[in-house]
Amino acid sequence: MTRPILSIAVASAAVLLGVSAVALDSPGQARATEMMALEQTTAPATCDTPQHHQLDFWVGNWQVFDAETNQLVAFERVEKHSEGCIVQENLTFLTDMYRRPGVKYRLAGIGVNRFDGENWLQMWADNQWGAIFLRGAPDADGNMVFVTVIPSRKRDVKLVYENRPDGTVRILQYVAPAGSGKWVKYGDLINRPNR
Repeated sequence: MTRPILSIAVASAAVLLGVSAVALDSPGQARATEMMALEQTTAPATCDTPQHHQLDFWVGNWQVFDAETNQLVAFERVEKHSEGCIVQENLTFLTDMYRRPGVKYRLAGIGVNRFDGENWLQMWADNQWGAIFLRGAPDADGNMVFVTVIPSRKRDVKLVYENRPDGTVRILQYVAPAGSGKWVKYGDLINRPNR
């Protein structure tokens, strides 16, 4: 059992060091080693492509307002880290706007966003409703649109992040019965810089 693991480790180390690995157990392992070497030579050293900057407008410290009432409902901090590869959101509500019935505390959660080379991926998890996995891309107007990959509680979710000329970010939230495409708006939030 240890021989295949050892030969994979040797092949991986060889790729990292840029040397040839000669003691491979199978043609499949040799091909895997070649693929890893090719990925390392073609992948950018950092996440600094134009696509990796498509969510930069959302990075910052924000006060979050309900667009309909203009009430301050939450604070949000969005930051890039890990060589600019990850955009992380930390959101804490001050109101009961999204509190789950019967829960004694307000909504708080995190989102992790990453451009995977083709699309943006977002994983949201919170203390009330669970987790949602979404895929996103800019639309024709330059807004970032995320839609669930897997339905959450038999529903699909769509989030639209609008980069507004006044320096705010509007986040429109939609829900639809899973697979129906019949979107209904359930949230309209305005992020304003927290000064």
